[in-house]
Amino acid sequence: MNMANPIAALAARLAGVERRLDSTSRTAQLAYSSIEDGAISVYDGDGSLRAIIGQQPDGTTGLTVTNGPPPPQPVTPALAPSIGGVTVGWDGRFLDGSATPLDWARLEIHSAEVQFTPDASTLRATIESPQGGTFTVQAETPQYVCLVARNTSGTASLPSPMVGPLGRLPVVAEAVLDGIVGELALADAAVSRAKIAVGAVDADRLAIGTGNLLPDGGFEGVYSEKLIADSPDWHLTGPGNNSARCLTATVTAESPTSRSQRLTVLPASPGDRFFLAVDYQTSTDWSGVGARLSLRWCDASGATLGFDAVERTAAPGTTWTRMGGQAQAPANTVRAEVWAEAVQASQGRLSFDNGEVRTVVTAGMVLAGSIGTPELAADSVTAEKVVAQSITAREVKLRSLTADQMDVNSVRVALLTAGVITANMIKADALNGKTITGIKVVGAEINGVTLRTADSGSRVEITSVPATDTTPASGRVQLPSGSAAEVEPAAVYSLYDADSNRSTLRLQSAVLRATSTTGSAMKAMASEPTWPSSAITMWSEPDTSYLELVATKAIIEAKSVAIGDAVRSHLVIAGNEIKAENLGGAAPVFIGGMLAVDPDGWISRYNEVWREPTLGSGWAQYGGSWDRVAWKVFPDRTVGLRGVLKRTSKDAVGAGEIVMVLPAAARPKVSYTQQFQVLVSTGASVFLNLAPSTGIVTLTNVTAAAATALVTGTAHVNLSSIRFPLD
Repeated sequence: MNMANPIAALAARLAGVERRLDSTSRTAQLAYSSIEDGAISVYDGDGSLRAIIGQQPDGTTGLTVTNGPPPPQPVTPALAPSIGGVTVGWDGRFLDGSATPLDWARLEIHSAEVQFTPDASTLRATIESPQGGTFTVQAETPQYVCLVARNTSGTASLPSPMVGPLGRLPVVAEAVLDGIVGELALADAAVSRAKIAVGAVDADRLAIGTGNLLPDGGFEGVYSEKLIADSPDWHLTGPGNNSARCLTATVTAESPTSRSQRLTVLPASPGDRFFLAVDYQTSTDWSGVGARLSLRWCDASGATLGFDAVERTAAPGTTWTRMGGQAQAPANTVRAEVWAEAVQASQGRLSFDNGEVRTVVTAGMVLAGSIGTPELAADSVTAEKVVAQSITAREVKLRSLTADQMDVNSVRVALLTAGVITANMIKADALNGKTITGIKVVGAEINGVTLRTADSGSRVEITSVPATDTTPASGRVQLPSGSAAEVEPAAVYSLYDADSNRSTLRLQSAVLRATSTTGSAMKAMASEPTWPSSAITMWSEPDTSYLELVATKAIIEAKSVAIGDAVRSHLVIAGNEIKAENLGGAAPVFIGGMLAVDPDGWISRYNEVWREPTLGSGWAQYGGSWDRVAWKVFPDRTVGLRGVLKRTSKDAVGAGEIVMVLPAAARPKVSYTQQFQVLVSTGASVFLNLAPSTGIVTLTNVTAAAATALVTGTAHVNLSSIRFPLD
């Protein structure tokens, strides 16, 4: 090779290749440009320029690939909502299943508010790896998305199938990671009183420390996958509550049982307080007591000291609902195990999402004097923030509170010592037709939310439960018994769903469990079983009203119970009888959909009538006024035959001749041949054999007199004496 001019040498070699190709095949062509141009041009068999080796048209030197074939069409992109936009994913695959071409360059992500044809105006980002990747498209409005692949020549593939529209996730507290919004990210006085909703910061939230101690509380990552790897009853399913995945217990059991999954282990010391919360949801076929998030307290040896938990009873089809509460570690605690549990269930699914376990900051952890007057804004400490009896008469200057300094209703009953207001101080009829709020009834403070007849023990509580994102507002009357075994008190409440225009009234008995021996003030785990509760739920829909009774056993004491429409069709249970009536008259009663008892007391099988069998060749119905041959199954599981046959064939009679064939429904289940003796009209006798497996009835033991009579074609055989069991 001439090293002084490598381009010329390479051109000479390629020319030789060209001549050899031309001499052997006209389907391919290789050519090069003039050596003076300092480059070699490569063409395909159709004469299209595919590459330039050497000096390029713009004066640079290198290898440029041109006119490459379009890449294959990418698969449909994966699309998920995210904060500030939508996340687009591509897994590196193509619709026709082909491998990534060698001249693949990149993948383009296109999006728009309406369906579109991708161009430069819709390009949002590129993925440079052939193995795929994800990218978040920032958008305020829902987006349509498709993908386009390009090769090194710049040639585009066909667009992938378009998906959408899909919008961004709303920014809620759970979506902002700890530390993302810090003090420096907020302008001075950016968070004012007007930006905080009334009731948004309650006692539990005010005391919560920073940081979620529950790893992967949303159950989205590898931690959760490894956590349930050896738990056959627990799965990661989707979607969750405003997330892709959630933790689900799938229960299939002959009797109610609990399914538990440990989520993590935390260090703990006696007296430590924790806040627990989680979202839960049930499937429509759910049959169980409810959901539970528990802390198991352990000592240094690993022995169990007790359990604390937050839990709720859950009906089938419960939508995502939040539950939470606080727990405190008992003496000798060194660690706490966090468990999720589906309580006493026999079927269906219970899902958990957005779990959290946080430390609680108590008064003893606030340095004395660290909060003084300069740290308190004017009017920030109101009556509701002052502990009962913490401000006594000695803290109030004599005569400093006069009538003109008190607003109407500013002095509430809850702030007065018991016995201060007596009956003779209340004007007659002063409470007539009035609404009593924020009062104290037998020592229980109401605060405008709950009316109690006592602080503890057996009592009545009237509660207004505000609406949440998943549950409409409801008014409830609860009847706590005061028993330590009571998980949830008996209650009467109503729910109104504006979307379906449905008002539901529910009467529910108390949920009980065995009395705890651990000394814990909260609920125990599955080691202490929960008894089933009963409930009556009533609601209506267009043209239909419903009453649902849920109980292990229902006992009705009444002289007469009518089920159904009192005018049209209904069932009456009275005394020791059950009868049906239709349009004012008696009607049959069907038991199990098959057994019928008619008004005259006769028992029959539903839709069971006399049916004719298939007769053998040479046999026929006798005809005329004689009873026709037929079979029927009776309620006592026997088959009866009736009717008169005649033999139309004039051939000699022989054993084994087929008389008839009975269908499968009329064949006995036993494996032995059934034999019956019948009489011919001349007085002669003959036997019939029935094969159970085939239902074929044949002649046997034919006497000479019977054979003679049957050949004439005028003698008849009466089958009315035949009856045999099915089993």
